[in-house]
Amino acid sequence: MVRYWKWLIGDKDHFALEGRIFNATCVALIICVLLYTPISYFLLTMELFLILVGMAFLVGVLYYLSRFKGLSRVSATLFQIALNIALVVNYYYNAGINGPNHIIFLVAFFISAATAPIKQYYIWLPLNIVLLSGIMMAEYTNPNFIELTYRDTTSRFVDVFFSYLGIVVFIFIVTMFVRRSYNRQREELIAKSIALEEANNTKNKLLSILGHDLKEPLASLQGYLELLADFELDEQEQKEMNAQLLSMTRNTSFMLSNILAWTRAQEQRLSADLQILGVKEVLTHVVELARSISLKKDISLGVDLPRHIHVKADAQMLALVIRNLLMNAIKFTRKGGHVWITAITEADKCIIVVKDDGIGIPEAMQTKIFRVESGSRRGTDSEKGTGLGLMLCQEFAEKMGGQLNFTSRADRGTTFSLTLPTAQMPAFSFRKDSQVGNEALELYH
Repeated sequence: MVRYWKWLIGDKDHFALEGRIFNATCVALIICVLLYTPISYFLLTMELFLILVGMAFLVGVLYYLSRFKGLSRVSATLFQIALNIALVVNYYYNAGINGPNHIIFLVAFFISAATAPIKQYYIWLPLNIVLLSGIMMAEYTNPNFIELTYRDTTSRFVDVFFSYLGIVVFIFIVTMFVRRSYNRQREELIAKSIALEEANNTKNKLLSILGHDLKEPLASLQGYLELLADFELDEQEQKEMNAQLLSMTRNTSFMLSNILAWTRAQEQRLSADLQILGVKEVLTHVVELARSISLKKDISLGVDLPRHIHVKADAQMLALVIRNLLMNAIKFTRKGGHVWITAITEADKCIIVVKDDGIGIPEAMQTKIFRVESGSRRGTDSEKGTGLGLMLCQEFAEKMGGQLNFTSRADRGTTFSLTLPTAQMPAFSFRKDSQVGNEALELYH
């Protein structure tokens, strides 16, 4: 029932709150008029019966223009004009002051307040008062101006009672819709405010991290250039200094890449371009990069990525996720340790596993590991980071329709599992390994 009601009034993504209130008012008014029409046919005049049928038809047309043609503002204005004309005509044919017309004028005032554009309030709300007072004055000064249309006293009482009942139902429907819409919109605004505050705190934290972490490599580079300018370094000293600077600049570049990717994701400019991809094909160059870094740290890297496994994923997002997981595994594994990356299939899922036998994740951090609030830890060789990588991994995994899970024990290592939907590779594929790898490796640079 709720689903059909939402369809009748329109969803919030395509209709403003004012438009949905107008649609809800039209639907409620049509229902109440149609329920009252049989009573008017048996108890009152044929003219009033035809007025009610015509009013229901006209409101239906305006509702159609608003709901399905997107002309909410035009329909609302036309509705106000038709409403005021109908009020005068109904007053004349429905026994004037002897009927329920003053109540109908009152509910019309409520309708105008609920559906009229705010800028038009000064037109329709005073007009309602002017029309009622004017036509009542005309009836008072000329008692024979309006004919008593009731057949007997019973007809009058029945008309007044059912008019009241219909108006109560109408006001209840519209008021409940307005209240729920207001509460829902208020909750959404509160949620957006909280999210905005969290994003602002995250931004401030990232700026602080970025300023702090950029200072060290720049200072090291400056110191190195000053040494070159003031002293003659032998070949071995230059090699050691070059290696340190290369490691610092690589870590800084990796950090900036993650921050840029996160920024684009927060601006909602980043959407997954899902394609059928070979896991080995996409990750070959990512693994080669990780291997070159692991060798310098004396860490063995085991790889088992069967060529026949294909997934439906975004090549760049997949490369970034696995690159972050591999770099983290190397970062938190001691010299002489081991890191593995494997891919297996289970039913219609592919599970890419990155496992290490490193220092693990402290239990206190595990509940917030996918949030920037978890902070950044130094690696086993004092490697630094922003604490942003795993949050990106989870976000990109969800964008690809996948899931990222982990298990970890202190000093026993950590295992991350990325689950993605599998796919069948087309019979003919012209994609080249080197091309895909290079695209993935150059992600966000």
